[in-house]
Amino acid sequence: MGKKISSKHDVAGRKLIYQIYPTAIGDLRDIKDALPLIAKLKPDYIWLNPIFVSPWVDGGYDVADYCKIDPRFGTMADFKRLVAEAKKYNIGILLDLVLNHTSNQHPWFQKSIMHDSWYKDYYVWLDKPLNWNSFFGGPAFDYEARRGEYYLHLYDQSQPDLNFKNPRVVHEFKNIIKFWKDQGVAGFRVDSANILTERNLKHGMIPRLSGFFSYYQPKDTVQILDKLLAQEDLFTIAEPVGGNFMSKKTFRGLTQNAFNAAFNIGTLDVADTYMSNKESIRPINYKRWLTKLADWSQESKFSLALESHDTPRAVSRFNANPKALCMLQFCLPGNYPCIYQGQELGTKNAHLSNNIDDYPGVQSRMIYRHLRREGKTKKEAMRIVKHTSRDNARQPIDWGDYLLQSKNPDSVLGFYYQMLEIWRNDPVMAEGKLKVRYIGAQGVMNFNRVLGDRSYFVHIDLTGKTASYLRNDKGEKILQTR
Repeated sequence: MGKKISSKHDVAGRKLIYQIYPTAIGDLRDIKDALPLIAKLKPDYIWLNPIFVSPWVDGGYDVADYCKIDPRFGTMADFKRLVAEAKKYNIGILLDLVLNHTSNQHPWFQKSIMHDSWYKDYYVWLDKPLNWNSFFGGPAFDYEARRGEYYLHLYDQSQPDLNFKNPRVVHEFKNIIKFWKDQGVAGFRVDSANILTERNLKHGMIPRLSGFFSYYQPKDTVQILDKLLAQEDLFTIAEPVGGNFMSKKTFRGLTQNAFNAAFNIGTLDVADTYMSNKESIRPINYKRWLTKLADWSQESKFSLALESHDTPRAVSRFNANPKALCMLQFCLPGNYPCIYQGQELGTKNAHLSNNIDDYPGVQSRMIYRHLRREGKTKKEAMRIVKHTSRDNARQPIDWGDYLLQSKNPDSVLGFYYQMLEIWRNDPVMAEGKLKVRYIGAQGVMNFNRVLGDRSYFVHIDLTGKTASYLRNDKGEKILQTR
């Protein structure tokens, strides 16, 4: 187990993270060109979704070479120039590290198929399949005829699960982390961080609870992450699977040593799904969602995010005023908030196609297939897919709109600039305790932030029917949405 780093949180302090899904901007040179605009938000880190060599079955999360830049994004020289340019703005670059699985095109898997003595046990192989379902639908075990065995894939069949009980696999990733650290990266966001190993391999339908908990944050997964990432000079953020099932104890166990922060997207899913099921649209339950968000925001290592590459746009998803959402995110406690590209413009869900063949996301196609098998018409199935699809968040950013809004203090972007200055510099916002006064069913929330003898009152109305505002203890409005 990695050594306990007591200063991991202290060194990092409060940090703002800005997430970029690269294909929505372009290649690495385009991202470099966008830095002057992004830098006005003063993020401490920019997190890039995967830019490694990949067949691109799952948006780059099927990695075929962890130490090479995919040509669609440019070259290693382009990446080094981006790192150097970001450093001029005091911004560190975080890479998305996919640990749970690789692409089936990765040389490790190809050699494992052929019983190569070194790579034979790099993946999870069984003589007989278990009855687990993958997160993307269908069986989680596929037969590989050349090997004569079944391999595990918790995600798409093109993404075989690595065997982290093999110390050689752990060593491979120690080298990968060192390689990128030597290229100047400031740290990593770790994908599916809490499911690297299984407690046992037995029957139990994943993601049904009996099977899921055979794979949900075993102790050796946490120990492996500590060994790989518990370094003081790397900023690390986890994306745990199964946020809806995550207790505070489990969250703290994951983040104690290896991570500065972690998302819990389950805090969003409680608003409009049952157990994170994206195959049905439920009316927004503001009270349940805001209560959950307020509770989790008080965790010191919780990264409060309202959208990401895996979610629809928050304005559309929650039928919410974008400035009110901004106040919600940055007036609640939070040391590591994350802004997803375009969120600061108030970007809504895209006008996606009515043809499922036009959707690049493997998850969107999986949801569509399930809905059709359940008897939904094409029109009914597409209505749900268009609303819930994460392809909504992966569309190109309108940089023309960005330029226009950056010059208008009354714009959504202008409001973000103002709110972030308060979040970054005001001691009450940095350290004040949260006291929730009211959470209503119609998207209204009132709370105080209290530090010593100072107190702020915050009124949030997500619907925009009334102005949201931040007021000091003298009754003066410091910031309001209109």
